Amino acid sequence: MSVRPARLADLDSIRAISAACSFSARWSRAQYGQEIGSRNSHFLVWDEGEVRGFILALKVGPEAQVVDLAVRPRDQGRGVGRALIQRLATEAREGGFSRITLEVSAANDPALRLYRRAGFEVVGRRGKFYNDGSDAILMDLILA
Repeated sequence: MSVRPARLADLDSIRAISAACSFSARWSRAQYGQEIGSRNSHFLVWDEGEVRGFILALKVGPEAQVVDLAVRPRDQGRGVGRALIQRLATEAREGGFSRITLEVSAANDPALRLYRRAGFEVVGRRGKFYNDGSDAILMDLILA
């Protein structure tokens, strides 16, 4: 297992994983590409000879805001998401960030379980936020 910074060569894999995951942000290749190597983001991939998942967080003041996390469907439930969150938390803490924030669909039970197990706490809710009518759950992970 290896969690490492995303590279331009990973873009096709990142887009394929995003397309396979119903709750992923599904950014364009150019949008993802713009964040690779940016000083304003943490963009990590899980790589075992091929990319199996990724996490993208933008730096917003003293916070790192997760804007996309996706794991290849056949690798879900195998610790990939947890490892990506742990590495992001380590990098954010070392970078002086006070918290990691995110929003997730109330309909995305696997993601909610993952985030709760990683230590995120619910801090708010946006009613009927998504196109399917589901609420957005706002979560924070305080970095000590």
